[in-house]
Amino acid sequence: MKGFNLKFLEELKSKNDIVEVIGAYVPLTRRGSSFWGKCPFHHEKTASFCVNGADQFYYCFGCHKSGDVISFIREMESLDFADAVRYLAERAKMPMPEFDASDAEIKQQKQKRETLYAILKDSARFYAANLRSGRCPAHEDYIIKRKLSADTVNKFGIGASEDYDGLVKHLADKGYSYENMVDSGVVGKSERNGRVSYYDALAGRLIIPVIDGFNNVVAFCGRIITDRKDVGKYVNTKETPVFTKGKTLFNLNNLKKYKNEHGLSEVIIVEGHMDVISLVQSGFNNVVASMGTALTKDQARIIKRYADKVLISYDGDFAGQKAAVRGLEIFRDEGLDVKVVALPDGMDPDDVVKNYGKEGYEKLLKEAMPLPDFKLDILKRTFDVSTSDGKRKFVANAIKVIKESDSAAEQEDLLKAVRDYSGITLEALKRDLENTEVVSRETEPPVKSEPSGGGDKTATAARYVLYSALFNKPYAEDENLSEIEFLLPEHKRIADYVEECKKDGTPVRFNDLYTVMDEELHPELDLIAGISAEESTRFDKETYFFDCLKTLKIYSLDKKLEMLNSRFKTETETDVRRGLIEEINRVILERKELN
Repeated sequence: MKGFNLKFLEELKSKNDIVEVIGAYVPLTRRGSSFWGKCPFHHEKTASFCVNGADQFYYCFGCHKSGDVISFIREMESLDFADAVRYLAERAKMPMPEFDASDAEIKQQKQKRETLYAILKDSARFYAANLRSGRCPAHEDYIIKRKLSADTVNKFGIGASEDYDGLVKHLADKGYSYENMVDSGVVGKSERNGRVSYYDALAGRLIIPVIDGFNNVVAFCGRIITDRKDVGKYVNTKETPVFTKGKTLFNLNNLKKYKNEHGLSEVIIVEGHMDVISLVQSGFNNVVASMGTALTKDQARIIKRYADKVLISYDGDFAGQKAAVRGLEIFRDEGLDVKVVALPDGMDPDDVVKNYGKEGYEKLLKEAMPLPDFKLDILKRTFDVSTSDGKRKFVANAIKVIKESDSAAEQEDLLKAVRDYSGITLEALKRDLENTEVVSRETEPPVKSEPSGGGDKTATAARYVLYSALFNKPYAEDENLSEIEFLLPEHKRIADYVEECKKDGTPVRFNDLYTVMDEELHPELDLIAGISAEESTRFDKETYFFDCLKTLKIYSLDKKLEMLNSRFKTETETDVRRGLIEEINRVILERKELN
């Protein structure tokens, strides 16, 4: 139970109706007794995501993911189990219980995370106080040079690292261990000549806190304030138990607050922290940045929770624009409406607002190009169509771009643009388009493979028997699952849960399995959830249930026969062989009666 009392989790789920919770993330439409929407875990054009309000679980017919309300929040908010429970408890205004003292590992992990959060928060306060102390004139000069207002500095919690030792001493004075300081990422460790020393990992830099959607400081970005060329301009603290670069976006806390207060129609993504800060100061409150890494699916899914439209505004150099194309494809594959903001060569968003003001940047946002148009623009800058070889390569690559479009009207419009640029006739381009195979980038996740040994008739029968017991079908009430021999250990664990509930007189709830069972069992739960979600009326469920029971019993008898025959072949004692023959005949007769 992940360190929580089951009764508490049951109450938590009852106060967080799964339809209401999921409905805040995914538009749902009622169809019969269930609710349907487009799956938030993969890109799809038609709704295949089913939410069962009666039994409080969800199932996707496309990617085959299923779970309860806690599983959903874990996925959507990128939280561990304990933090997902905390999130739902706050939503329902329920006090959090203490962890079960017997669950030492869970308790230790929770304490560790809380300690790291505390260190990061105290570090942020230390850096901010440093900047205000008057001891960091170079940092103040840099802020003036970047034309950052006092309000902006306060809004982002910007601070200063004065030297290598100050932060370490400050944290040590507060009682933190050196091990936890290092694990938080703010302190580095050095070993030389057998001597260990500790130092501020971002020493001497302007400090920008990275804050998550729950207002926790999770990391820091340090910006160098000198003209040194031998070190990177920006450095992030290392990944930790509370910080993963590919699952983090800078300024998400302010984006979330702005959406809650004003609503949000689109999100702008830029490359750097200072670009975000400059744009927010200029009045663009819908801006985030990746953490110095290529955009990831996790980041795309985070953005999708806030808006359906994304504008990627990378630097105006060619490398930045090509990176924008990769980002566009990742976001498009997640079902977002994505466009690229083409910046003037050599400029970043900060340069644009400083040189052309808010109006100049707004104009560029309005002129943002869809992916196909932007890809063609990149190809124009890549190939020289004044040469025969360059023209052929441009056309060949342009045709591949156009082929990706599902719209005939868009394809024709793009073909005309290629014709005008290359001089190749429209008829010739259309023939090339017809003869080019489409290379789809739509990345539907593969169907989950069934666990080893789970693909045969026996495993399928076991799932239906378990499904009938878990969903309290009347024809399954009198069956003792402990007497059935299951092929997979996962099925045996689920059967044991059902029988334990019967013995204790507690109700059998399918959605409870997502909290009482280990996560390695969840793929089997997904398959059982799929049976329920189908709600098929094409067969007599009761008859099918008993057919499945018969299949399992025949499997068990066949297994027993195989074992008896094997013993008989090696047995030399006459009396024992006679007894084995009697047992074999009895099993054969029982099998015939079943058939």
